[in-house]
Amino acid sequence: MRAARFLLPLVFLVPLPVFADDVYLQGGAKFSGRIVEQTETMISMDIGDGIVGIAMSRVDHIVKAPSPLDTYDQKAAKLGPKDAQGWRNLGRWAGQEGLSAQSRKAYQHVLVVAPDDPEAREALGFVLFDGRWMTEEESYVAQGYVKYEGEWMTPAEAQLAQENAEAEQARQDTERQAREEETAKLQEEAQAAKVEKQAEWEKSTRYWNLPVYLGGWGIGASAWPSTGTDSQWLQQWPRQPSSETPK
Repeated sequence: MRAARFLLPLVFLVPLPVFADDVYLQGGAKFSGRIVEQTETMISMDIGDGIVGIAMSRVDHIVKAPSPLDTYDQKAAKLGPKDAQGWRNLGRWAGQEGLSAQSRKAYQHVLVVAPDDPEAREALGFVLFDGRWMTEEESYVAQGYVKYEGEWMTPAEAQLAQENAEAEQARQDTERQAREEETAKLQEEAQAAKVEKQAEWEKSTRYWNLPVYLGGWGIGASAWPSTGTDSQWLQQWPRQPSSETPK
């Protein structure tokens, strides 16, 4: 086992012929296609719809086997440029094998020879409208449709959809403004309550720092308020006895 593991990197360094491979990654994932380039650090593989790059550090092992890509190339190499039926059959086969890019390529060969071939036109996304082949978008425009928010619809439907969207936006704006106003009101009320509470606190602690004296009657204030509610508060305190002898 140790010798096999040691030799595996050497196998990867050998230039590979261009044919199909299954590349198994560490963790169990697999890419099937055809290696078109390989270096010490990267594999470039044609999977039919494009080229993907695979880091060699992620590769567990490679299993070589024929693939639909090779079969497509072999079949295409045998067809002449004017063999419409051959290219049509190849396009159909490639589509069944999941080779969408190769299928389109084969059907494009058909249109070179037979521009109005129904199977090739439909496979390439064309539609027949008013006796002419055109793209799907062209057919919608020809029928008077317009595209709104990614969908084709009549002008009346598009106008209604736009009006509904504007109405919904207005509703959302109104709700958002109402929420913002309510939030501002709550903040104002909270601030007012805070100010009121602070005022009450300051009023309740107004006399805490008055100077005091020690007299015959005990502890008392050395300076007394004389007016308003302060006078009423003053009456609660005992006064200092008079030095005069009552008669």
